[in-house]
Amino acid sequence: MSEKPFWAGKTCKEMAGLHIKVTFKNGDVATGVADKNGDIKSAYVLTLGMGDDLFVPEADIESIELVDDPEYERIDNIEDVHAGDIFVAKSGNRYDIWCVDPRRGRPVFGVSIEGEVRECIGSKSFAYALRLKLRLPDEPGLWLDKDDNTWTMRDGSVQMTCIGADDWCFTRAWFSPDSVQVLNAAPFRPAKVVEA
Repeated sequence: MSEKPFWAGKTCKEMAGLHIKVTFKNGDVATGVADKNGDIKSAYVLTLGMGDDLFVPEADIESIELVDDPEYERIDNIEDVHAGDIFVAKSGNRYDIWCVDPRRGRPVFGVSIEGEVRECIGSKSFAYALRLKLRLPDEPGLWLDKDDNTWTMRDGSVQMTCIGADDWCFTRAWFSPDSVQVLNAAPFRPAKVVEA
């Protein structure tokens, strides 16, 4: 498997919206969100391309890395990584881990590439891993769990009110936010309510 950087083969437009950290050869470091031209708007020109042109970093750039998402915790100890985490290679590329094989001394990771191709990556490519932080309902309102079931929180308790898209029931048991039932459904995210 090649260790190309995450931006290799992307167009400038495909870089848009990514939170990146750029290290220049002179030691300067800049972070920001890439715009539709692959640049950090109003700050740095990172490529001469625009829109559908291939993203090619300027010659004075040492590296470009993705900045970690605050909804994820970083795992630096390779022994603590497990299936469901995100493998971050030294190149900055990220892969979903579907299995970990610890039998060979140092773990070998079975990863999915773009959700389709399954490959194995050895520990030599490991930079760190990311794990989705366990978020529990912490304020009144509607919440969606990891399976998109709807929960209601009020008065410090949580109740599953809808399984799937149409099985609504308001007579189910209420649970403490740190109960086993709630923890097993995590992570949660606030539900967005729209008027019909």
